[in-house]
Amino acid sequence: MPPEQFSPIMQASLEKEKVFMAQLAELEKMPEDAKLNAQVAITYFERMQLEKGHPLSEKAIELDPKNSTGLIPNLHNQLGLAYATMGETAQDAEERATHYEKAILHFKTVVDEYPNSDLNQPAQYYLGVTYALSQDYDSAISVLDKLANHTSDDIIKRNAEAMLTRVKQLAGAE
Repeated sequence: MPPEQFSPIMQASLEKEKVFMAQLAELEKMPEDAKLNAQVAITYFERMQLEKGHPLSEKAIELDPKNSTGLIPNLHNQLGLAYATMGETAQDAEERATHYEKAILHFKTVVDEYPNSDLNQPAQYYLGVTYALSQDYDSAISVLDKLANHTSDDIIKRNAEAMLTRVKQLAGAE
C-alpha cells in the first residue's frame, strides 16, 4: 500500500488505541462504570481477546440490566462473534460445540431481548450462520428464511438469501 493510503489508516488505528488507553485508565478509577466496562470489553472482543473482555462484559451487563448505556446488544453481539470464531478454529468437536452454543445464546439474546436494536437483524443473520456451522440446518433455515422475508435491508436480505441457499444445499447433502 502506498504511504498516502497507509498513513490515514495508521492514524486512525493510533487514535483508536489512544482512546482505548484512556478508557482503560478511566476504568481503573471507576471500575463500577457500566459504560466503560462495556466499551473496553467491546474493544477486547474486536481484538479477539475474549478472556480479557468477558469479565468486563459480565460486569457491564450486571451493572446495566436495562441497557441505559445502549451498549448491551453490542456486547452480546461481539460475544457471539467471538465464540463463533472460536468454534470455527476449535480442534475438537466438544469444544467447537460449546463455543457454538455460547455464540447462539448471545445472538438469541440480541434477537429476543432487543428487537428494536440496530443489531437485531445482523444478530439474526449471525444466528443463522452459527446454526449452520453447528450443523443444525433446520434451525439455520428457519432463522435465515424468516430474516430474508422480513428484512427491509437489501444487504442483509441478499446475504440471508445466499446463506439460505448454501444451508439448504448442505442440508440436502446429508
